Amino acid sequence: MEEIYGEFFDAMNQIRKIRIGDLFPEMTKADCMTLMAINHYNRMKEGDILKVSELAEKIHTKPSAVSRTLKNLEEQGLITRTVNQADRRNTYVTLSEYGREACEKMEHTMSEFAEAVLSRMDKEDLKRLVTYLNELHQVAIEEIELRKNRRE
Repeated sequence: MEEIYGEFFDAMNQIRKIRIGDLFPEMTKADCMTLMAINHYNRMKEGDILKVSELAEKIHTKPSAVSRTLKNLEEQGLITRTVNQADRRNTYVTLSEYGREACEKMEHTMSEFAEAVLSRMDKEDLKRLVTYLNELHQVAIEEIELRKNRRE
């Protein structure tokens, strides 16, 4: 059983090492993730404004790191930041038109990439893989909860 554990973690590590960011050489990984998170939020909550603190929470990053990334995105003209005049502690972030266009291009590139990769695999194997990965996720979440409860 030890051997399969090693093979499993090696395989997972190989997937983690895939450098999707190489598809977008003009941006850092943080830039891409942040931009896509803002775009996703805007689509899901049309009309709502996104606070920088909420964004940091959504992408599981410290607010200071998000602020540095947002500064870079703002300098590139991809986003705009607005300080709430009533409560200056709150800053809001939105995509610029250029940012929306960049997100569309990134989504198109990712879609083409996914199609090219997945089309080279057997459809039934992919369905089984997705089922197994979902099951693995659920079991891992349950195990983490069990371990947290034991500590308390």
